[in-house]
Amino acid sequence: MGQSLFDQLQRVSTMMLVRRVIFGNGSANKVGDETSAIGAKRVLLVTDPGVIKSGLIEGVNESIKAKGLHTEIFSQVEPEPDIETARHVTRIARADEFDVVCGIGGGSAMDIAKIAAVMATNPGDPRQYVGVGLLKKPGLTKILLPTTAGTGAEMTPNAILGIHEEGIKAGVVSPHVLADTVIVDPMLTVTLPSAPTASSGLDALTHAVESYISLDANPITDLLALRAIGLIASSLRRAFSNGSDIQARTAMSIAATMAGISIANAGTCSGHAAAYGYAAKYRIPHGISVAVALPYILAFNLESSESKGIEIAKAMGVASANLNPAQACHEAVESILKLMKDVNCPISLSELNIPQSEIENIAQVMLRNTRLMAHNPRLVNNSEAVDLISKMWSGST
Repeated sequence: MGQSLFDQLQRVSTMMLVRRVIFGNGSANKVGDETSAIGAKRVLLVTDPGVIKSGLIEGVNESIKAKGLHTEIFSQVEPEPDIETARHVTRIARADEFDVVCGIGGGSAMDIAKIAAVMATNPGDPRQYVGVGLLKKPGLTKILLPTTAGTGAEMTPNAILGIHEEGIKAGVVSPHVLADTVIVDPMLTVTLPSAPTASSGLDALTHAVESYISLDANPITDLLALRAIGLIASSLRRAFSNGSDIQARTAMSIAATMAGISIANAGTCSGHAAAYGYAAKYRIPHGISVAVALPYILAFNLESSESKGIEIAKAMGVASANLNPAQACHEAVESILKLMKDVNCPISLSELNIPQSEIENIAQVMLRNTRLMAHNPRLVNNSEAVDLISKMWSGST
């Protein structure tokens, strides 16, 4: 069963938060004020080609330059960035006397911005810091502006990298990775096409659900996660079908921020651990890779946490008074599958063209990811892991 509030308060929880969050339509215009207020002179802007093409970088750049600051733009962040991109931005960050790193884009751009900031002050190669708590020194000041509503990267102490020669994705995880200022402007998400709107929104949903069922959830993350689930359930379809729906875009930005805070403190669990077994090898976008895992790991875990399933069903808007706990859990899973279908997301590994022969390997990668599996509310043995990934492959809950 899920933990009661009393049970949760019998253990000590720690909350890690960014120092400052600025939120609201038009808030991106504050970036120049934020950089000049800390006495910065030189700013490294880290972004991706899509943000350059959309023109979103121009307003941010002009806001900073209007304060008399020098800017340099690194725009070579690819989707699901590789360790080589981290090495490239490290060389740039160390080559000049930057005071601030400003990341503008989706999760990939923000993760590489965080890498740039911490590698400017820590010696050696980025690969040696992949792991938990390995950074020794704080990085440069970090200001992050998300242009998607989903990854939550702006709120987390993680920078995720693909290490393709090893066939894995892994993270640099440290309090030093946390942003100093986050500017969440929903207007930056309006030009996002429907496909990344869907994948980033489902990423946020996965963050909210996995952190809610996590063993390290606490009363604060529970409230944030459930509210995020509700906002996504009521707004993602609208944002997907009409990108100019400002109310839906704003709701999604709020939800992504809440879910980001929740995963930063409660963590994710078996869904993310499973996704690491195929996302890097088959170049599956992060939001899609974790979303495909979500309904199956949720169904598995709710067998031992029905009270959590009831609350998820309520947040998704599908619970009713006449449902027993098992039915409510089933409806929670089915409502997530329906949302995925409605925004054209695959619902099985086979739809992602991942061979059935990969099932055993994905199961083993999931089990070996002890950092994430430690949060999982239910122990998973080898046969259960293989069965879980088999269902994920075939699309059978």
